[in-house]
Amino acid sequence: MKVNEKIESWYDANKRDLVFRQTQDPYQIWVSEIMAQQTRIDSMIPYYIRWTHKWPTIESLANADIQEVLHMWQGLGYYNRARKLHQGAITIMNKFQGKFPEDIQDILEIDGIGEYTAGAISSICFNKEQPAVDGNVFRVITRVEAMDDDITKLQTRKKVTEICARWMKDSNPSKFTQGLMEIGATVCTPKNPMCFLCPLQDECKAHKQGNETEYPVKKKAKPPVELEVYTYVLVYQNKVCLSQDDQDGLMKDLYRLPQYALPLSINATQLKKRKHVFSHRIWHMNCFYYECEQPMELEHCLWVDIDQLKDYAMVTAHKKLLISVMGKHLF
Repeated sequence: MKVNEKIESWYDANKRDLVFRQTQDPYQIWVSEIMAQQTRIDSMIPYYIRWTHKWPTIESLANADIQEVLHMWQGLGYYNRARKLHQGAITIMNKFQGKFPEDIQDILEIDGIGEYTAGAISSICFNKEQPAVDGNVFRVITRVEAMDDDITKLQTRKKVTEICARWMKDSNPSKFTQGLMEIGATVCTPKNPMCFLCPLQDECKAHKQGNETEYPVKKKAKPPVELEVYTYVLVYQNKVCLSQDDQDGLMKDLYRLPQYALPLSINATQLKKRKHVFSHRIWHMNCFYYECEQPMELEHCLWVDIDQLKDYAMVTAHKKLLISVMGKHLF
């Protein structure tokens, strides 16, 4: 059997019954693919169900308010994915009359869609031989080929994509793409791969060498930048001060508590220090609580009724701080 036949046959027999596999609607596949990035499938499925119930069409998402979109996304992290989905829906309405395009170059013009997502939609929904190479596919192919190339380099990504395209030739593109992803997700895992269940075991050079977990080869990432910050829970009567200052490039459009590189000149009560880790940055939060005699005028800030906080999409680290100070009932 050819490689693609092995993958498709295995997929038919072993695929998980996932809700987004019950459709070939490109909009819904797009949502599922974006949600699945940096997120476990079992964690994203409830979000996917709620999202597609609330915004079942491209038009309904395009007409949504960005704050509502971000609020719906809370808990998934990497909020730029939600912003790009929203902006992408607007692009489709404006540029493609509300219909998801089939041409790969048109798909790539949609905000937030790169080569992987475009390939996934093109192959799964439109049955075109367009490679979709995500982290799972990288792992499978680099192990099968025992590739020593650094996968952070563009040339390596091109090489892996070319191999995927070669395997894919004369395949059922939808089954092939989903099958290769599924092998990476459930069998060819980063640690303790279950090679005895893999349909590509006979082709796998890394398996023959007994060093599967040494692939893919990836250079060490730079350590995240660590920042000492001063974070304030400012309260006036039944209101809390929120900031809209996202000039640090983190969590755009999300509300946060006032936070600065230097402390404010107020006699605030110091709270337990907190640490919040982003993918490339770490906040060491010196936390304070202060009851104001009158609303402070701070740049980029507004005062919000405490009982309305649940309606604001907030940075997770600051939401947790508010809950620790004022209780879970806030959200």
